[in-house]
Amino acid sequence: MGAMNQDKPPVIGSWTHSFEEDEDGVQVYRPTNSYPFPLSRKGRETFEFGTEWKVSIQEPGPDDRLNIKTCNWRALGMNRFAIRDTGQDHDRVIEILDAKSDILKIRTI
Repeated sequence: MGAMNQDKPPVIGSWTHSFEEDEDGVQVYRPTNSYPFPLSRKGRETFEFGTEWKVSIQEPGPDDRLNIKTCNWRALGMNRFAIRDTGQDHDRVIEILDAKSDILKIRTI
């Protein structure tokens, strides 16, 4: 994957974790509305990337209700990005390894 434009987000739309495809520390996400995910007892994390460096993260909570976080994200360079929950004082850093219309591969740093 080539260098990404640091001025605009490299990924837009809703992406859901397809953990069945993960390997060697790489997490695979697929388009939420068009990929036929198998049923999952543990639930799935979903990123909703907006156009203005905003991202909503939905995660299964301990009582099976969704935990939704509103975050900002920013480019760090070398395809790495910092995601910060508005209520937190630390970043989740990810590296985007592949971003195509049907697949998103990331590694958490």
